[in-house]
Amino acid sequence: MFFKQKRVLILYLLFAGTFLLLLGRLFQIQIIDGAKYAQQAVAQRQQTVNYVQFPRGQILDRKLRPLTNVEEQPAAVVFPLMMPEDRSEAASFLSSVLSLPVESVTNRLNGDPVVLKTGLSEAEVSLIEKTNLPGVYVLPVVPRYQRNWPAVHMIGNVGQISEEEYQQLKDREQDYQREDVIGKNGLERQYEEVLRGGESAKIAAMVDVHGQHVKGAGFTLIPDKIKSTDLPTHVVTTLDQDYQKITEEALEGYEGAAVVLDVWNGDILASASSPEYDPSMSETPEGKDAYVNKALQNYPPASVFKILIMLAALEEGLVQPEDQFICSGEISLPSGRKVSCWNQEGHGEITFAQGAAYSCNPVFIQAGLELGGEKILEYAGKLGLRDDKIIGYDLPLTSHFQFNNRAEGDLVNVIMGEKGVSLSPLLVAKLIAQVANGGFSITPRLVSELHNDQGEIVKEYPSTMGERIITEESTGAVKSVLHLAVEEGTGTAAQVPGIGTAGKTGSSETAGVWFAGFAPLDVPKWAVVVFVQKGTSGGREAAPIFKEIIDRLARLEGMIQ
Repeated sequence: MFFKQKRVLILYLLFAGTFLLLLGRLFQIQIIDGAKYAQQAVAQRQQTVNYVQFPRGQILDRKLRPLTNVEEQPAAVVFPLMMPEDRSEAASFLSSVLSLPVESVTNRLNGDPVVLKTGLSEAEVSLIEKTNLPGVYVLPVVPRYQRNWPAVHMIGNVGQISEEEYQQLKDREQDYQREDVIGKNGLERQYEEVLRGGESAKIAAMVDVHGQHVKGAGFTLIPDKIKSTDLPTHVVTTLDQDYQKITEEALEGYEGAAVVLDVWNGDILASASSPEYDPSMSETPEGKDAYVNKALQNYPPASVFKILIMLAALEEGLVQPEDQFICSGEISLPSGRKVSCWNQEGHGEITFAQGAAYSCNPVFIQAGLELGGEKILEYAGKLGLRDDKIIGYDLPLTSHFQFNNRAEGDLVNVIMGEKGVSLSPLLVAKLIAQVANGGFSITPRLVSELHNDQGEIVKEYPSTMGERIITEESTGAVKSVLHLAVEEGTGTAAQVPGIGTAGKTGSSETAGVWFAGFAPLDVPKWAVVVFVQKGTSGGREAAPIFKEIIDRLARLEGMIQ
């Protein structure tokens, strides 16, 4: 009897213990973790897409105005789970309405909810809403970029991480997933580590057990849950949004580049490259080289390189502005080779200053040959034309001079800025800025600082105005010559009444045409360089663009009415 009662007691205790465990588990599920499980249950009935398309830090101009978008735009958003199995008709329709490749649309209709295109026009919105395709909606989304947004080549763009990029980041123990986006070029790539971070609020659609949108449920905005450690950093550039728009509008319709540089501290105030491309990659660009940042690409500088020859020859005491030369329309070299002047009739008796203003080849070939290749390279180094450094932006090392010092033909080509020398519009702007500021070295700067959401500076990139590299006497003489070139030489189309301008034209036989100048004349502020591909004359195409940029900048700053 005792053992029977003992067995009953043990069974009773076992049942009681099991019941208490189940009761405890039920209490944990319903009371302690109830909210979490409820949230998971809801999540299983939701399809979501990012409200902020790419949650990243902002890229700002020098006045802290965003150069990346922060405003809502109507977007075509697709929820593939809500669509019928055969999506070919929907893909064809969306491709036609949104002007997207049908293959690209088809591939994106087989996964998670996706934003097909942002910044929709009224016509695109109307067609999508009128057609009412299952799973296709127009929703307000904050895209990273807007159409015709400024400085696209400098800002760059983001895109889906490639397998190669993923493996490289994994090798460096970086926390990336295969579905992440990453900066592909420009500042987006340069500052990927600091720009990425945080999560986006979600636009959620409630779906039933069959994955269909619950009628009348509409869409819900689910707030983001950003941890303080996830907050991205913002990049403050030296670009000025107003200057950038002026420069891009002046360059519109041409293939080429234009740069505006502060002559005193080297800040890049505007940098335009044309044609542009759509950074959201939803439209095919016009030109094959639309993705190339021509402001940083190297080209033969043509006659704008004569600015260096002038500086070096004056600095070395080989020539004075008033020295007399004779141009008969060509020059015979010691080897017997003849080189023509662009003015086939010749300029006759002409001073060195006039030869520079009229871009006379024989005058400069004589001065350049006397100077010699070693001195040309020495002054190129002194003026920073062999250095691609930009403060806050990395560029690959490039050899800008490749010629034989002892070969007469090579040296003549370099003197005329053709084969053997290649410079970017930014480097030419650096050259002209150092003339304008009286001979002090500068380093172009694109980024001034990084700061957090509270405006606290995380890192600074100070500008540098270095030592004097050319005497004031030599730069003063060159400035006078460049003003003469605008007043009565090859650059008359660059005149801006009211403030005065100075500059030099260039017309390359192989690449394009140039104008490099500065303004205002008395107290220089801006160095502006314009490069036009497929142009016929620096005075005909590049100089008028320079004039428009300077005129509009001067009006913006209240210098002229």
